[in-house]
Amino acid sequence: MDALLKERILDFHQSGMPVYLKRDAKVTHVKDMVTTIVGGRKTGKTYLTYQVIDDFIKAGKIESLNQVCYLHFDDEALVAMTPSDLTRIDSVFLSLLKRTDIERPLLFVFDEIHTVSGWEHFVLRLKKKPNWFVVVTGSTSDLEEDKVAKQLRGKTFTHRLYPLSFREFLRFNGWAGQTDRLSSGGRAEVRGLLDGYLEKGGYPALAVMESALLRQLLQNYFTSIVASDFILNRGISSPLACKTYLRNLLQKNACPYTHKKELNNLKSMGFNLAPKTIAEWFAWAEESYFIGSAAIRSASAKKISQNYRKIYCCDWAMANSVTGWPENRVSRSLETIVYWHLVRAGFQIAYDLAGPDRPEIDFVVSRPGEPPFAAIQVCADLSDESTAEREMKALAWYAKANPKVHPCVIALSPPARKLPFPVISVMDVLLELDPILAKGA
Repeated sequence: MDALLKERILDFHQSGMPVYLKRDAKVTHVKDMVTTIVGGRKTGKTYLTYQVIDDFIKAGKIESLNQVCYLHFDDEALVAMTPSDLTRIDSVFLSLLKRTDIERPLLFVFDEIHTVSGWEHFVLRLKKKPNWFVVVTGSTSDLEEDKVAKQLRGKTFTHRLYPLSFREFLRFNGWAGQTDRLSSGGRAEVRGLLDGYLEKGGYPALAVMESALLRQLLQNYFTSIVASDFILNRGISSPLACKTYLRNLLQKNACPYTHKKELNNLKSMGFNLAPKTIAEWFAWAEESYFIGSAAIRSASAKKISQNYRKIYCCDWAMANSVTGWPENRVSRSLETIVYWHLVRAGFQIAYDLAGPDRPEIDFVVSRPGEPPFAAIQVCADLSDESTAEREMKALAWYAKANPKVHPCVIALSPPARKLPFPVISVMDVLLELDPILAKGA
């Protein structure tokens, strides 16, 4: 084991800093705390750790990669590590350092270390050294402050990594212009890239992928997530039923969902499952960042439980590729993009129902601990008169009942005529050019 650990650590030192594209995620390190990076599979957590290491070197906290102990626990040679094996890591690493380096700040980066039992005790021991920094990553919310083992509670600082934002998608596609000063030509170019974002989704590796390969690769991603995060990690005893359930979740992307309806749906397909099983699978889907959800806006837990949830796939392009929807998918994709943009910006999101006919308000948005400041309808095409009338009618009812809330529509393209409420281009929202929904507004 010592020889294997030494080999892996030296491999990283000798190969040099891997090439990576910078993400907007800013990883903060809090004194005496373990830094955790969590997020769904394939969202780029490994490459973000390279960015963290590079930031340490550029900031002068460490001088070179020689002061970094980097291990990826998805490595087939490390998957069988035991808690006692973990205790060898720092001694092996220190044996590779010069005597003068041992007293310098050191950075330990462990990718997917939570797959090894007892890892919590190990990283806490490392963190007791005042000049040692510890960063761990994982594809599960079990690493977040409210889920970690008792030993780590209050001793971790968590960062969540989501699929690419539109700004990051532009960067990955080579766009180097100033998004806050777009010429008419630049705006047209960015608008074209927005079409690519709608088609390709937010997985970093697929941002520049050829469209011909996209569907197959996204289907492979889905299969990998099902196998790794559910069937293997959760010990699912009915894998076909679970895969069917997760596929059904993607089919309901940006749509209402209830456990009861899904239970009946699966029953009609020949799967007899207990209600508790469906509830567990839904919770695991959220915990593994496979989906996000929005509940009805209410202070009553009973009302929330009695109403449907709206669910949003972690990647709209994967939802489109895995499911065979006959209808146009742009509206669902657009609503999902806006949802994750708001989540990424740190807003709290709910939906609401307004007026006597109870039309739906897609998003009621608030800052944590504050009352809502915006009510949003998301619409791909406002040129259809009946669609525009429906969206405006819902906002009118909501604005009347909530005069302090800013009503607006986020659309893919501006309407042909002036409407009663502001219409914001989704491109301006994603580029954070709109003052109401700008990050940190």
